[in-house]
Amino acid sequence: MCGYDPESLVKNVTTVKNYIDYLEQAWLLFTVNSYAASIKKQQIAAKKIYATDTGMVNQVAFGVSENKGQTLENIVFLALRKRQEDIFYYKTAKGYEVDFYLRCTRELYQACWDLSDKDTREREVRALIEAQSELKAKELYIISFDSKEDIVIGKDLIKVIPVWEWLLEKV
Repeated sequence: MCGYDPESLVKNVTTVKNYIDYLEQAWLLFTVNSYAASIKKQQIAAKKIYATDTGMVNQVAFGVSENKGQTLENIVFLALRKRQEDIFYYKTAKGYEVDFYLRCTRELYQACWDLSDKDTREREVRALIEAQSELKAKELYIISFDSKEDIVIGKDLIKVIPVWEWLLEKV
């Protein structure tokens, strides 16, 4: 079968899971589950991974260009993690992803470097509005590099806050 060995694939997946567990135990990274009412569904769904040190990631990461959006998302995660450990990401029924859902406070967060692109803005807002309708969240936020505004969609208010301001007021 041209080198395809199902047993080695299972071994490789197990090895990757073990390495991730080791890195988590060493406090080098955190994993975040997808939010679902069922704990079984949370455990089965893919996890997101965040580093404890964004500088280390930038130093060892592969790539030609900076990934500012990913770094911003990691910074937002670390700040939220200082406030509480019960953090999830959320996928709506239509498949839109929200970066962070804080179940205890019922807050939804998107981290987005730049909202000036129309498609990016629509994607971020659409995901928050859809998730809010499914989860009945109390607060909706987009944490950006430098944008500040309130977006009103029907009865929903999305607060767009520059990361520096949000870090100073929330953490």
